[in-house]
Amino acid sequence: MWKRRPKPEALYRTAQGLARRFPPLRWLYPGMRVKRYAALAVLGTLLLAYGLSRFLPPPPPTPWAWVWILLGLLLLVGGIRSMNRSMLSAFTEPEEVPEKVYVRRRLERGPKVVAFGGGTGLSRVLRGLKEHTANTTAIVAVTDDGGSTGRLRLAFGLPAVGDLVDCLAALSDHAALPKLLHHRFQEGEFKGHTFGNLFLLTLNQEAKDFAQAILEANAILQLRGQVFPATPEAVRLRARFRDGTEVVGEVAIREKRGQIREVFLEPEPHGVMEEALEAIRRADLLVLGPGSLYTSVIPSFLPKALREAIAKAKAPLVYAVNLMTEPGETDGYTAYDHYKAIAYHLGRRPGVVLVHTASIPEEVQGRYAAEGRFPVAFDPRPFAADGVRVIAGDFREEGPLAQHDPEKVVRALLSLV
Repeated sequence: MWKRRPKPEALYRTAQGLARRFPPLRWLYPGMRVKRYAALAVLGTLLLAYGLSRFLPPPPPTPWAWVWILLGLLLLVGGIRSMNRSMLSAFTEPEEVPEKVYVRRRLERGPKVVAFGGGTGLSRVLRGLKEHTANTTAIVAVTDDGGSTGRLRLAFGLPAVGDLVDCLAALSDHAALPKLLHHRFQEGEFKGHTFGNLFLLTLNQEAKDFAQAILEANAILQLRGQVFPATPEAVRLRARFRDGTEVVGEVAIREKRGQIREVFLEPEPHGVMEEALEAIRRADLLVLGPGSLYTSVIPSFLPKALREAIAKAKAPLVYAVNLMTEPGETDGYTAYDHYKAIAYHLGRRPGVVLVHTASIPEEVQGRYAAEGRFPVAFDPRPFAADGVRVIAGDFREEGPLAQHDPEKVVRALLSLV
């Protein structure tokens, strides 16, 4: 009688049992489409060896030796190629792999850049950096208390996640991921929340630790770089104004609309991620901004451990000044006023300041003036007196907005490395 052929499940269980004893045998699992091509490559190797052996004494070489060599090479190369395609097809289109590998290897040789800030300004710089290096680290302010982020802070007691999501999306290596992370629900219980904010909230609840949640987000999203919070603790921003009053909360600070003397984190954080400190120590370049001076850039380095690490770092420190002033925060500030506020809070003067000095179209200025925002004035003389190098030029992106052009800014930054 004919024996019944073993079912694939039985073969798979048998193979699993063998693989537990001999791990390399995992490649022999049924259905992996590897064994046939491995056998083809082995056959090609044998034929190649046989053909080469015909050139060794004592028998003289024959025309058939070349046939065996050529056939062996064809089978060897074909077997290896087919085996690689079979394995890669489980993850991506094999035809795209050479380009992806080339881009990844080229970017891995790029400079180590650590960028501080939050909001739109930092995320735009990150989008430019990821085209030149895969060694970018973003250290992001987590003090925002408005919108979806503010609601999640209030309900779950976690640090602000909105700017972190923007930076994760900016460094994403997948074209569809930024749109997915920024998707905002328009109805139901999730109305007003973005998918990215809820994604980080979910990771935080699963990990029971915000720092671990961020590490998992970095791993899951496969970024061209890494993103860390300035502190994994739920802190708020407190501002002391020149009239002596103090206000807590970013939204309240903007609404106060006064001259800010200094800002603090409340409570003073004790935790800073070691991965962020290590990135600062190994950096080739440290970048502050662009972004809201008192509510994005300065809060991103306020934790004491970060300030100490920046003070000890040997990498050049660059500050990118905003194009426009911000109502209730930097009304009337010049580029030098921005720079002095950074130096005061950081305890280290930036050695280089990047300033946009080209004209901004009148229609763009008019749109911003209606919001109480005006071009940041620039005078090179106080910078020269302080011995600070200024990189002046046109850093605005063409269009209806006064925003930094990622490529222009990054080109200037990387010229310093």
